[in-house]
Amino acid sequence: RFNATFVPQLAKLQDRENNNWDEYLQSIVFAYNTGVHAATQYSPFQLQFGRDPHMPTDTTSNYVFYRPSDYYNQLKKSLQL
Repeated sequence: RFNATFVPQLAKLQDRENNNWDEYLQSIVFAYNTGVHAATQYSPFQLQFGRDPHMPTDTTSNYVFYRPSDYYNQLKKSLQL
């Protein structure tokens, strides 16, 4: 079942020379593992780890930004883990 989903996704993203497919492996596997499956109503990630994946975009901001540079500086700090 995984291959039936994986191969077409990979084929859509690779270039015409078919030489850059490896650049997309991590993203495609992550998308598959975090997608909810119809049969289980859970994602493979949820079944393996017992929770939803945490993404940087999921965090709520408690900051108030008065200038664009304030937002930019806070974003830089947040991305430096």
